Amino acid sequence: MIDSVRKMLVSGAMLFLSAHSIQAQKIDKNNLYNTWYIDKYSDAEDYYKVPKIEIGDYILLQEDMTAESRSEGEVRQGTWMLNTNGNYIEIKYDKGSSEKIYIVHSTSKTLVLIYDVDAYREYEAHYVSCK
Repeated sequence: MIDSVRKMLVSGAMLFLSAHSIQAQKIDKNNLYNTWYIDKYSDAEDYYKVPKIEIGDYILLQEDMTAESRSEGEVRQGTWMLNTNGNYIEIKYDKGSSEKIYIVHSTSKTLVLIYDVDAYREYEAHYVSCK
């Protein structure tokens, strides 16, 4: 019981700090135009290897605002937009689904994201560029 309460408090603190840092960084849209490969995951306590099924997964964000992603081997295509007020990317896929992804940190070589999905909200996804 104490461990679950502690985990909830740590997750809440991480989410609060992430939301604060999300607002603090000015995102350069030009840094986003790239192919981003998943490198690792992290939470408030540690870093985690990418599961075998996700090795090679990526997000491609192009200047013409088209996007492509590979998640667990499934390739999807669509369009994307950057919301600079909330520092998030929204990708709308051709088959009607969409996802909101908060940007925690962005440089020309690294991209740290939090997916707006209950199962992944407490984890940061770390992507790298080979460019």
